[in-house]
Amino acid sequence: MRTLAVAGIAFLGLAACGGSSSSGGTASKGTIKIGIDLPISGNDASDGKPAENGALFAIKQANDAGGVEGYRLSAFPLDDVSATLGKHDPQQGATNVKQFIADAKVLAMVGPFNSNVARAEMPLAGAADAGPLAMISPSNTQECLTQEHPYCKNGEPKSLHPAGKTNYFRVCTTDNIQGPALADYAYEKLNKKNAYILDDSETYGKGLADNFEKEFIKKGGTVAGHNEFDGSTTKDFKSFLTKAQSKNVDLVFFGGTTSNAGGIIRSQMKGIIDVPYLGGDGISNAQFLTDAGANADGTTYSVAAVNADKLDSAKTFLVDFKKAYPKADDYGAYTANAYDAAKIEIQAIGKAIVANNGNLPTRQQVIDQLGKVDYNGVIGHTTFDANGDTSNRIISFYTIKGGKADFADQITFKG
Repeated sequence: MRTLAVAGIAFLGLAACGGSSSSGGTASKGTIKIGIDLPISGNDASDGKPAENGALFAIKQANDAGGVEGYRLSAFPLDDVSATLGKHDPQQGATNVKQFIADAKVLAMVGPFNSNVARAEMPLAGAADAGPLAMISPSNTQECLTQEHPYCKNGEPKSLHPAGKTNYFRVCTTDNIQGPALADYAYEKLNKKNAYILDDSETYGKGLADNFEKEFIKKGGTVAGHNEFDGSTTKDFKSFLTKAQSKNVDLVFFGGTTSNAGGIIRSQMKGIIDVPYLGGDGISNAQFLTDAGANADGTTYSVAAVNADKLDSAKTFLVDFKKAYPKADDYGAYTANAYDAAKIEIQAIGKAIVANNGNLPTRQQVIDQLGKVDYNGVIGHTTFDANGDTSNRIISFYTIKGGKADFADQITFKG
């Protein structure tokens, strides 16, 4: 995603788990916690750790400025990667959310990173006995988490909001924006007309691939084949790729994540089919470069967010952040998103305290403030609609050349 990222180190003074995210300040009323649920180990660390860095940095800055309306903030970061699988795990995410819910000091959370983890977490966070817990994801893109469409399954999105109210928000756009934007980019900018699609059958990957397919055909392109696979068990893709080669396709599209073989597929294309490879933000990380190896070049991917490096509004943030986190792999495409997600939550918490006469607010009071957000941050202007989706519909594109990702383009998708 973005500027490529691998697992980073936490900023000095930040605890690895739960709570010393401050280096000073004058807060005296007590402590408010912000949960952070992201994949910060295993195959997904190059996605999750840079995002976590962004959220931690926002919390530290708030504490350095004196806290929030007399309260000190404390980060409560948890890892949603399965210890056995080495990748994001919905059940681990659910376990993490239960920890947040059980801690009365947690008033909001940043995360999760992956849409299938969100699917497991949202019903729990929305129906907590102590009141619904505010969630802001920096990167979930599956539209059925929040929007009603004929193709949504399992009663979604209503089944994910058991209380019938919105407690889930996101600062990235959705796959029914990202998928079609990728199709338009393939057809119009890359001049590709005959695609073969693979997807990892997970919430994010299948949604992205299906949306790409519909728009690509609408534009006039041909889809020569579309295969789903189980990312946890499938490691050999040569039969799929040989089939694609026999169809004379000029593009292979992948819907899914690096941890579900996104880079392995690109590597196995070598010697079988020599065409460009296109995917979404699930392959926009340093692990993809490792897995794709010498065949990484010729890959283009999207990120469902603005490239903060290109915005004047992000210049000060980027300078300050990179002083605190100097390693190149400390920063990723969703670092700025996670930073703004945390800043928005901090702002909402502050306004909820003021509205509550300076007292500790309830979780619902924080959510009420999030519903009114009108925020100018490092990724631009953010408001949320009634579903919790952002008004910021920018998609960025990157192409891998010489073993590194180069920014290619950035568009506001009109649909």
